[in-house]
Amino acid sequence: MNSAATRINSLDQFRGYSVAAMFVVNFLGGLAITHQILRHNNTHFSLADSIMPSFIFACGLSYRMSFLKQLGGAGNAIHYSRFVKRSLGLILLSLMLYGFGTKLGTWSEFSGQRVGRFFSELFKADLWEVLAIIGALQILLLPLIAKATWIRVAAFIVLGFTHVFLCWSFNYNFVYGRPNWMDGYFGAAGKRAWDGGFFGLLAWSQIMLAGTLAYDALKCCRQGTATGLVFLFGLLLMLSGYGLSCLTTLYNIKDLAAEQAAQISGSPVVPDFSLASGRAWTDLLADPPFVVPPPPSERALNYWMMDKRIVSQPFVLFGTGFALALYGIFILACDFGGLRLSVFEMFGKNPLAAYIIFHFVEHSILAIVPKDSSLTWSLLGLATAFGVTYVFVRFLDSRKLYLRL
Repeated sequence: MNSAATRINSLDQFRGYSVAAMFVVNFLGGLAITHQILRHNNTHFSLADSIMPSFIFACGLSYRMSFLKQLGGAGNAIHYSRFVKRSLGLILLSLMLYGFGTKLGTWSEFSGQRVGRFFSELFKADLWEVLAIIGALQILLLPLIAKATWIRVAAFIVLGFTHVFLCWSFNYNFVYGRPNWMDGYFGAAGKRAWDGGFFGLLAWSQIMLAGTLAYDALKCCRQGTATGLVFLFGLLLMLSGYGLSCLTTLYNIKDLAAEQAAQISGSPVVPDFSLASGRAWTDLLADPPFVVPPPPSERALNYWMMDKRIVSQPFVLFGTGFALALYGIFILACDFGGLRLSVFEMFGKNPLAAYIIFHFVEHSILAIVPKDSSLTWSLLGLATAFGVTYVFVRFLDSRKLYLRL
């Protein structure tokens, strides 16, 4: 890279791809015709599950780039407060787009207990849509964003171990709405969270940190070297994520007695390693990503699955690696090969505007696309929503209007 201020074509294209893919998955996800690979799930890594890590990874890359670019333009306090305000703005925008997750039907429901439950559920689960997650991550990582590479690598590792520890202590059951000691303090007992909930921010922050590290590679290395590093580390992280996911085979309960199966199911984070004894090494290999694993009746649900609801470490490592390797391909195709797709460019340069516009367009179009629609009608609805969004975003681009928070 020539300078931090240089616009990175591969980043615009990759971010645009992530936004466009998010539109496809969000629109089709609730339709009966949609294949499993385009649906979110909590047991394995699907193509749909790769989109959010890729988007957060791209946000991390652009976050460090913009932060360092503006660092010398104002005092430190002003500079940091500017990013805090932007992040809080994202959280507020997300809340206004998606709502509070609950309704108060009558004025009499405004009791102290009901209001307390409302805020507990909000912070445990209902607040955490993608924009709010990104805003919170930027605040969480603000003390690290300008630090040296080795410090951020160390933070990546520490955050991972911390998330595993919290899930062992309470967070696995906390997210799944099962009894746990944290509910006595946090509230919202029985409420299930998604996308990690409140404590899942620790895991998502690892993916954003990986984006900041990718920027370091682009900034400090020649493009050819940077491409190789990004792709290589992507492969290594994917292998690491799959390797950790092999611990799920220690939760196979199909042929176990009911008492032993219940004991294994009750310890979703710490597996019984004695169950590996006498088994062939091939029997200890997990199902590969994108392949549906055995049902809970045969394999107990556990932390070591590539679980997006928990944001487990196998999910984080494989999702981060997938984003890195894919971005390496984008560097090769876009920065070296000059590939530039207009649709990715429009969405990549103005992702927040595209996201907001699609949110409302999707809602309108899905009103005439029933969940049991045929493949033809489903794809026609998707194409319409996609096309309308593109027209609006292209109009904004023609007027040089970009929404940035």
